[in-house]
Amino acid sequence: MSNALERTLESRLVDAVQQSVIATDLEGRITFWNAHASRMFGWTRDEALGKPVVDVTTSNTSREEAEKILAQLSRGESWAGEFPLRRKDGSAFTAFVVNSPLFDDTGTLVGVVGVTTDVSASRALDVQLRHALKLEAVGRLASGIAHDFNNLITIILGSLDVVLDGGGMGGTDRHQLIAARQASERAAELTRQLLTYTRKEQLQPRVLSVADALAALSPMLRRLMPANMEVRVECDAVPMHTMLDPRQFDQLVVNLVANARDAMPDGGRCTIRAQAVRALMASADASANGAYLRLDVIDTGMGIPKDILPHIFEPFFTTRQPGTGTGLGLATVYSITEQAGGRVEVASTPGSGSTFSILLPRCAPAGQAPVFVRSAQSSSKEASILVAEDEPTLNVLIVRILLNAGYHVVSCESGDEALAVALKDGGQFDLVLTDVVMPGMNGFELAANVLEQCPGTRVLMMTGYAPDEMVRPEILAHTTLLSKPFGPPDLLRAVSMALSQGAHS
Repeated sequence: MSNALERTLESRLVDAVQQSVIATDLEGRITFWNAHASRMFGWTRDEALGKPVVDVTTSNTSREEAEKILAQLSRGESWAGEFPLRRKDGSAFTAFVVNSPLFDDTGTLVGVVGVTTDVSASRALDVQLRHALKLEAVGRLASGIAHDFNNLITIILGSLDVVLDGGGMGGTDRHQLIAARQASERAAELTRQLLTYTRKEQLQPRVLSVADALAALSPMLRRLMPANMEVRVECDAVPMHTMLDPRQFDQLVVNLVANARDAMPDGGRCTIRAQAVRALMASADASANGAYLRLDVIDTGMGIPKDILPHIFEPFFTTRQPGTGTGLGLATVYSITEQAGGRVEVASTPGSGSTFSILLPRCAPAGQAPVFVRSAQSSSKEASILVAEDEPTLNVLIVRILLNAGYHVVSCESGDEALAVALKDGGQFDLVLTDVVMPGMNGFELAANVLEQCPGTRVLMMTGYAPDEMVRPEILAHTTLLSKPFGPPDLLRAVSMALSQGAHS
């Protein structure tokens, strides 16, 4: 093989390599530039040859470090490691570079050859993996404490409500109790946000009218804003429905409005606008057929700096002062929207406000709700209720609330005990009120047995958190859920609704 043919073959082999191969002389000027270097950096071979390698591949911020490495290489030493590089268009990327000294046939150092691999994609995967691991850790933390924590908050809220409703207390003592209750509600909300973000919350999606939901939420949103801020709610006349847990919709809107409030410390206007749109989304629910509703929350505040914008949906990222925010608000918004098959968009200009847009799949309105006929036994407060709750203090509190409301109550501290009582009684209980997470027989197992062996008995399950492996959708379809923490009014309302769901007319 001739020398010319051999050199041509060598050049083609180096051009076929899917890595950048660049050679320089001892002064750092480029003497060789393979085809992949052109693809990686954007410079053609003719443009690159003869130019200082630091001018072609390195940004100004890393130039000094690059020149130190070149000095090391000019002494015949090797260097390998990750290094920030830039392309012709100015875009930056992370590369792994292996630089080796280049000697001629006499052993004289004549230059340097560097092999560069773009590792920015793998680094992005590393970031995603760390994010996923962080989310998993938060999920383990949330699920580990949620059940016991929600039990404790339910006890606190219920006890405070019992004392406050009892009357005979005024002045400073009553204000302190009210403050304690508000603090408990904030603790409950934090737990809900953790469970929502980590997808551990037991959800009850249903067809939701966005106009009705916003109308119901509007008074609270206006109370959320100080006097120097205006809240406007605008809805298309076209009926808009989506499949979503109502609590999640409220969380989504309240978090976005609270974010708008914080962006307007000197006052301003927050506009909540809902409209029907059509959109194409790669990951969309196919049943939506391009029909979406767009929920915009627009503020006239300070806007979001460009360096902060990529991080706003990260869990625990916050620009608030320590102790004034959890960093879960926008992360929760993102998680709720994603779970619902939607998408979040943000447009913001520093000094000119921000617009957060939520796209949610639209669905058909719910059909005519079935009419329930109450049995004579369950229509009065004389209904009999079997309670299964393993937390003794909470058990006592629930029984007290139900007895005060006029119900007949029998309590148990385990699912096994409750099932034995239910079967012994011959299915005469109108309602079984059970916790989901209990030692031994859990709430889903108790509900399955009651539904099978005591036909006609309604089941109301209380839950602050249920592990995925415990949840049984076929049981949920025939029971009612009450989320912890709850106060006496929430409990009595849920019991009344569960008892009313008797035979269909």
